[in-house]
Amino acid sequence: MKITIVNMPVEDLRLDEDNPRLPENLSPRTQKALLKWMANEYNTVEVARSISLHGFFASEPLIAVKSGKQYTVVEGNRRLTALKLLLDGPLRRSLKLDEEREWAELATNAELQNSFPVHVARDRQEVAPIIGYRHIAGIEPWEPWAKARFIASQLEDEGQSFERVAAIVGEDESDVRTEYRNYRVAVDAESKLKVSATRVKSQFGTFTRAMNSGGLRVHIGAPAPTQVSAKKPVLKTEKKKEVAELFSWLFGDEENEPAIKDSRQISSLGEVVAMPDALRALRKTRNLDEALLMSGGVRARLLRQLRSAAASLERTELDIESYRDDTEVQSMLEELSQRLNKLRGD
Repeated sequence: MKITIVNMPVEDLRLDEDNPRLPENLSPRTQKALLKWMANEYNTVEVARSISLHGFFASEPLIAVKSGKQYTVVEGNRRLTALKLLLDGPLRRSLKLDEEREWAELATNAELQNSFPVHVARDRQEVAPIIGYRHIAGIEPWEPWAKARFIASQLEDEGQSFERVAAIVGEDESDVRTEYRNYRVAVDAESKLKVSATRVKSQFGTFTRAMNSGGLRVHIGAPAPTQVSAKKPVLKTEKKKEVAELFSWLFGDEENEPAIKDSRQISSLGEVVAMPDALRALRKTRNLDEALLMSGGVRARLLRQLRSAAASLERTELDIESYRDDTEVQSMLEELSQRLNKLRGD
């Protein structure tokens, strides 16, 4: 990969309007709007503190691609925001930033030149492996939705194969297909089914975990990762009800709280939706515990726990002979006996 490094004034550098960190509904996407969002929403003042105190590290140059007469920074938007706001007082004051006083103090103390090192790449695809490694497999990971958007942009906008994207982000192809499938569920829900996915996007890590449940995938008709193709919908319109109710059970909606209290109940939710009687109960009451009882899930879970406890006790038989007289061992045995009597109802 051939990348040229040059010193550039900040006026020649633009923030990236396609940055996966930006909210999709952010409008207008002017440079001033992007600066304000990055400063107020992404804790850019933290970067400004470092630059004001230590200067700009030349060993970590910005990465940019040519964009008309200027250059769009595709890696280092927080640092570029900090530089622009530290150097341009009138611009900074016009944005009415949340930490306006601290920004002014940092700008006063900063000793900065106007030009900074920039790696100039031929195009976005040339630096995709760097961005993918740094923010997905590397030291500055994006939040789950931003990561999914980056993967989708490589597949849909750049025309890359699943295999190539997997190499870019340092993951297995099956994982990339899974993340793209989950991304498409959110996108299709809004664009095709007209179901809001705002809460899905903001809690995309939890939604990814939910999509590991076979019962929940079947419920909304989500395909297996191997059946996913770039730019192709993964949801059918006849599944609108199921998609809307799953989103509501996981994250709540304007009228209801979530049906699950935390992500550990996702497996129970998957068991419930797979059983017709339990699903009817959940739809009627939104009470997961009651629905789980109807699915037989509580009994099955209890039996699993008892089998696991029995297997654990069986393994202790190999070691206990040498420690029967140990007071701590005897104390634990007495505690186990009491718990067993309590379970029996004695």
